[in-house]
Amino acid sequence: MKKLTLAISAIAAAFGAATAQADVSVSGSGSAAYIAPAGSGDSKLNVGQFVSFGLSTTTASGMTVSGGMGLSNTITTDAGQAVSGGQTLTFATGGATITVGDVTGDDTPGSVGGVVGGQVGDNGGLNSDVATGFVDDDGLGVAFSTAVGASTLNITYVANDDTNTLGAINAAASNAMTAASITVPMGAYTISAGIADSDTGESSSGASVSTAIGGGTLVVGYSQQTLDTSEKSTAASYALSSTDGSNTTYTTTAATNGDLDVDGDSTVMGATYTMSLDADTTIAVGIQNAKDADSDSTSQFDASVSRALGGGASVFLDIRNLSGDATQDGSAVAVGTSVSF
Repeated sequence: MKKLTLAISAIAAAFGAATAQADVSVSGSGSAAYIAPAGSGDSKLNVGQFVSFGLSTTTASGMTVSGGMGLSNTITTDAGQAVSGGQTLTFATGGATITVGDVTGDDTPGSVGGVVGGQVGDNGGLNSDVATGFVDDDGLGVAFSTAVGASTLNITYVANDDTNTLGAINAAASNAMTAASITVPMGAYTISAGIADSDTGESSSGASVSTAIGGGTLVVGYSQQTLDTSEKSTAASYALSSTDGSNTTYTTTAATNGDLDVDGDSTVMGATYTMSLDADTTIAVGIQNAKDADSDSTSQFDASVSRALGGGASVFLDIRNLSGDATQDGSAVAVGTSVSF
């Protein structure tokens, strides 16, 4: 990361804060990979880059205010240049952090098992039929985080899931959600537990436990989500032809929560294990079993190996295998490099 310090004492003086100072940090990352997707799809080459601009200042009272924006060429879309960020402002003081704007609530607390990066996770072609997660978990709201002794408490309130930076609070046509989690160290273990609730009628709860074992870190988790099919509907149009050649087009709306056909509970159980073989080499494995109210179930196995090359560069090998009820099951592999600038 390269940091640029901007002296703005003249501007700050105009607001009565002559001692204030703002920082602008610039960092970047890039990834290039060869991908062998699941199924009969063609092998792929993929390149993406991201530049991030972090903005921060400290007031005379010691409160830090920060924001940021980014420029990206995403790895999920061909030539997918985009501007991201700029939708939140964060205030930190006295051990507490408050973020206002486009915030995301954790609607799958305790869900663990994934260890691969986006080159396989997003581009591997795998597609489970198991429904997990709320219909919408982000929008205009407030997120709060603070230390409580040795523990960490997080609370997120999404006041309007239809807007990100400008919108009504608790508007009649939109939904709100609340998510809360706490992380507590207990001797050799760290326990994280969370809940979430949405105006849609969807809710979730879960927990995970992590501990050092055998030179690495083991994380085991369980998550349950109560999902509602009425929150996702798809409109389909069809035409009927009469004998005289006239056509009439009809539109029908069918309720479907993505992969879910009936209301009910989805459960996710998983575990990950990560360890360093040496100062530069890290291996990680993960397993995850998921089942929804349709009785669709899948088993997922992940494996990842990465080695640092110095200068922020590393090489990686990611593998994911998906079996069970899936639109596309099988194995996907990615090998490539990632760089932090």
